[in-house]
Amino acid sequence: MARHDAAVCDEGAARDDEAARAEALFRYGVIAPLLDERKTGSLRAQIIVLASERHLHPRRGEITISTRTLWTWLLQFRRSGIAALHPRHRKDRGSLRAVLAAALDRAEALRRQVPKRWTSTLVDILVREGTVTAKPPHRATIDRHLRRRGASRRQLLVLGGKPTIKMQFDTFGDLWVGDYHHGPKVLAPDGRLTTAKLGAFIDHTTRYPVADRWYLAEDLGSLRDTMLRALLVWGPPRLAYTDRGAVYRAEQLAYSLAALNSHLVHSRAYYSQGRGVIERWWQLADAFQAEIDDRDEPVTLHELNRLWEAFRTLRYLEQPHSEIGMSPAQAIAAVTPRPIDPAVARELFLVRADRTVNRKDATVSVEGRRFLCDAALRGRKVTVRYDPRELSSVLVFVDGVRTQRALPQPIGKTGDTATPPPPPPSGPKTDYLGMVRADYDRRLVEAARPVAYADLGALDPGFDESRFFTVVADLTGARLRDAEAEEVRAFWTTFGPLPERLARTALDHAVRLRGTGRHVRVYLAILRTFILARMQSPNPEESP
Repeated sequence: MARHDAAVCDEGAARDDEAARAEALFRYGVIAPLLDERKTGSLRAQIIVLASERHLHPRRGEITISTRTLWTWLLQFRRSGIAALHPRHRKDRGSLRAVLAAALDRAEALRRQVPKRWTSTLVDILVREGTVTAKPPHRATIDRHLRRRGASRRQLLVLGGKPTIKMQFDTFGDLWVGDYHHGPKVLAPDGRLTTAKLGAFIDHTTRYPVADRWYLAEDLGSLRDTMLRALLVWGPPRLAYTDRGAVYRAEQLAYSLAALNSHLVHSRAYYSQGRGVIERWWQLADAFQAEIDDRDEPVTLHELNRLWEAFRTLRYLEQPHSEIGMSPAQAIAAVTPRPIDPAVARELFLVRADRTVNRKDATVSVEGRRFLCDAALRGRKVTVRYDPRELSSVLVFVDGVRTQRALPQPIGKTGDTATPPPPPPSGPKTDYLGMVRADYDRRLVEAARPVAYADLGALDPGFDESRFFTVVADLTGARLRDAEAEEVRAFWTTFGPLPERLARTALDHAVRLRGTGRHVRVYLAILRTFILARMQSPNPEESP
């Protein structure tokens, strides 16, 4: 039960909003019995009785009111009528009360350092670096004071919006919205600086990114990789909605989705309000890019994806989404995946291209490389199917019948491009992404401990060395040839046989912690840690 005490009489100007008028009517209703001159008895006794009663406030429920407040209201009404009962503005309105001046100064410096930083990011940095040790200030409070200092994102000319419309879908997979976003500069393998492109598909119902990754190019290869990542985990959508970019208008994508009973739909030219879901996602990418651009040295694509995984998990997947009333991670938890068979997916999403076999050297050109065909095919029109991310060979079809797997010709050495020097430092930087990634890595390690000791099933006779080899290659993206393949076989000889679920769980944690495309030794070291932990404590009750 609340208590109502009067504020001092020398407050600011009286408020005249709807809530203030409602408050004045409530106060008048409370003191109305005191204005009845026909009542007998002393006024003091009547006020003591009113102070002992409970009064129903329109917003706060039942409250009691002190005798001092009742005397104040009665005196104000007798002097100036009901207008005097309006609540007043605080005299210190606009001044710093809940936010320390030092914290606000730091927040302004962080905003001006990277104008695209979200206010929630500013609060997160203040907490992580120890500027705020008690309860962190509310985002709206920081926004209000930054706006008064001319440091809002809109005032710094980095915030603008396109009008969008809302679409409603009830089930996961009813609509996936896809797009590419051009982001920060990264170091390519040849040492040059190039623009990274973020390819993503977002489920409209859960707002969950079913697949998202940074690439060096916006092409069929990266699109195929993004779509395969989604299909191999979640299964096909009913509709896939994209813009009219050249990569999305390729017949290969529409054909492959149609084979899975999925339909590709393009938005109208230039911009469609229906893609508001993916446009909101790009705001997250812009906030991430602002932090990357503020770093002293450019990052590699691998490091960019490692930082992005931590950032989008902690700053998006685990944050409540205003449109669905929960976080995307909570929304996706109720979804049952329907992944398609990996062999079917890889065969279906091979890029197809018509070529004529060269009459002189019996080769076909694919993605700038030449592949040797059978001499009998010189001058013939053929269809080649290939994986743009793995050009170790291509499949050659004649009249719809597969005839051979063509291997590449040797490629001459190309000139090396010098790595540009990093920009000179311009003062101390706040490595926010480094903070987030360190926190994310710590959580992965903590989550891995109980998993290593958990009951992960018995041995499966079907999970042999060959199957283990396939699982390692599929989950890590490692190219298991020559020395790396020997390391995998030696590992199985030493530690096999293993429960398949243990191997998959450990490799999944290894990929999340180290990313894909690393040397297979990196993933096997983490798998070895899981196995040794299980050997030391095979019973879940014995785990520390």
